Amino acid sequence: MGRSAIEPSLAWLLAPITVEAFLDKIWAATHLHVDRHSAGYFDSLLPGPSALDELLELYRLEPSAVRLMREKDKRGSDSYRLVDGNLDLVGIRNDFADGFTIVVDGVERYVRAIASLAHSIEVELNFPTQVNAYITPPGSRGLVPHYDDHDVLILQIQGSKIWHLYDATEMPPHEMQRRDKAVPADGLPPPTDLRLQVGDLLYVPRGLVHAADTDAEPSIHLTVGIHAPTALTLAIGALYSLSFHDDRLNAQLPPRHLDDPAVHAKLGALLRDAVRTVEDPGAIAQGLDALADVLVRRGRCPPVGKISNAAGIDGQTLVRKYQPLYSRVKAANGVALQFATLSIDAGPNHKAAMLFISNSTEPFRVRDLPELGAKQQIELVRSLIVSGFLVRLSDG
Repeated sequence: MGRSAIEPSLAWLLAPITVEAFLDKIWAATHLHVDRHSAGYFDSLLPGPSALDELLELYRLEPSAVRLMREKDKRGSDSYRLVDGNLDLVGIRNDFADGFTIVVDGVERYVRAIASLAHSIEVELNFPTQVNAYITPPGSRGLVPHYDDHDVLILQIQGSKIWHLYDATEMPPHEMQRRDKAVPADGLPPPTDLRLQVGDLLYVPRGLVHAADTDAEPSIHLTVGIHAPTALTLAIGALYSLSFHDDRLNAQLPPRHLDDPAVHAKLGALLRDAVRTVEDPGAIAQGLDALADVLVRRGRCPPVGKISNAAGIDGQTLVRKYQPLYSRVKAANGVALQFATLSIDAGPNHKAAMLFISNSTEPFRVRDLPELGAKQQIELVRSLIVSGFLVRLSDG
């Protein structure tokens, strides 16, 4: 399979399980193992045979994103930085041969296909993601039994790994905020063991204690960390947004608020008055708007379209939205289509057309844009092609 033969997506990752079945029956409830018997399934993301060399070469100039671990023994990037600032590949390979797992953070920043997958999941679920790579030598364990404070999709790229899932030891959410997420092996119940082969997928919900061991050959797997915002995140976003027009949230704490018991008694009323601002009918909308801002800013700006692609456009021209990319429309004095780091501004009469484009999932013709004249339709599409948001298609 060629590296550009597929468009990575959550549906592609989960197949033959549908996204809806996953969200309805699996998500946040139990683990899932997709045993697909297809060794080349992930080759479009990262070919197994050359994955180690490719990853280390990509990070040669950024040692800060590379760390090594062997159970409780952890070594940070400072241990692998040469005097010229580059990554110490010899040192890394020596420690790898000594049983250390290589961890590479944020692979989506360097591999376009993995970035496309990560952003596709963000658009699908509205959750930020991060992709890390774990390269483990034969007969080794990178981490002791532990849990994560976010959900994880695990993609086996090379070799195989035996995963130990301690289903009866899920951590309650309020304990997941601890810095040390290791769990003492003493007292853990017998785990559910499963073997992840090349091309397999494993979903592990947050809080589920797990560990993994390699077999007689090196293992490489990717972890897609899915960082679902919590109710606290929504509340903080709402309160922050409300603070721009409600001064109850901008009330200063009094002097000696940490030391004077008499002052302490006043803080309860001050806090209750501040939190009462979330009773504002628009509080939820403003909190969601703050979360949408995060996803918009995380979007990768698409390749800027060639000016020549915008020539000769008419009502029959067929276009589609660049995928994957989270976008939204904001209306104030005018209307703006926001995506990645860009904002395309227009007059209020463009709102329906902007919403149509932002919400589109299928190709459409320029003439399909609602509530605009033919000249306005062409001008809007031309600017969005040049900015990279729209891609021009041939009728064939």
